[in-house]
Order: sequence, then structure tokens, then C-alpha cells
Amino acid sequence: MNAHITPTPNGPLQAEGIPVLKNDRGETIAADETVYLCRCGASKTKPFCDGSHTAAKFSDKRVRAKDRPPAEFAGKDLTVIDDFGLCAHAGACVDGAPATFFTKEAGRRVSHPDASPAEAVIAAIRRCPSGALLYKQGGTRVHEYFTATEIIVEKDGPYQVRRAPLAGEAQPATSDHYTLCRCGASLNKPFCDGMHAQVKFSDGSG
Repeated sequence: MNAHITPTPNGPLQAEGIPVLKNDRGETIAADETVYLCRCGASKTKPFCDGSHTAAKFSDKRVRAKDRPPAEFAGKDLTVIDDFGLCAHAGACVDGAPATFFTKEAGRRVSHPDASPAEAVIAAIRRCPSGALLYKQGGTRVHEYFTATEIIVEKDGPYQVRRAPLAGEAQPATSDHYTLCRCGASLNKPFCDGMHAQVKFSDGSG
């Protein structure tokens, strides 16, 4: 079975062909070919769906206004690609290369590729779980970092998906890695936009 994830209408994520589901400690939670993952935030069997989305009247509607196209910031050794609309605000970029990520200009964030060593910029981008940040070298977009198909359930945060295409109209910047909301509060469903921190989402995993 080819791995893929389908957001069901106003319901869970149907994940098929995913060899392993892990928590953020690397422990296997499930290894079923098909699992239904909660994205309303109300399930009592998180991360699995228990049907609570019906009582919670969960809506999968994207309510945020349309985002700008991805921006590119060219440097001497590499070009940073920033698809801000997909940002999950994980913070790997500003922690890894703070001189490069970010300044604000004309109401948008701007990257400065040459402000940090290229190796540090690349390492920071590769730690970005949402795929909002990618890079180009020699004019070629570099976006495939993982070899295993898996979903990692981030504690009190989103699903980190690796190497599994997403079905539907909404598409990530790369199917190699992206993040999906599971708190139910994202304004950019099905993607995580960092709202889990604002609503203090807890998955009860201890």
C-alpha cells in the first residue's frame, strides 16, 4: 500500500500505508497499515480518533486569508525559500541561525542567507518540521531529507509527517516532511500554524 494521508471531511486524518507511528521519544505507538488520527483535539484516546469530532462540531474549514507566494532570498552559497503560510513556529530556524532568520521588512519576514555560515543555515532549515523553509543550491531546490515513511506525534503539538503525500487540495511545500494540526485550533487546517501553544493544547501523554 502506498503511503498517503487523507483529511476526512470535518473528521480525522486517515493515514494509510504508514509503517510506524511514533511519539517524540521515538517509541512506537502503532504499526498498523491504516490508522485514524484525531485532529479535533477532543479525543480521549489521543492520538487516535474516538469520534469526538462529531460532538465537538469540529470544522476542517481553513479560516485564514490566502497566503502570499513563497519568498526566495538569494545568498552567495544558497537561496532560502520561505513559505510562511506553512510555518508551524517550531523555532528551529531562529535557534539554529538567528542572524539569518528573521528580520521584518514591509510587514513580512526576511531571511539573510549570508549572515550565518551556510552549514548552519542548512542545518536549521533541515530541522524545520513544517517544510516552510527549504533551500536551493546551484539553482536546485533541496527538499528531501528523510528516508523513512513515518508519523511522529509531537507532545502537545502537531503530527510531524515524513515521506507520505497528502491527499486533497491543500498541499505542503514538500511531501518529504510537513506538520498537520491535531489541536483543532489551527487557522490554516489541515496544517499546523502553532496555535497549539496559544490554546495550551495538552494531549495528556504525561
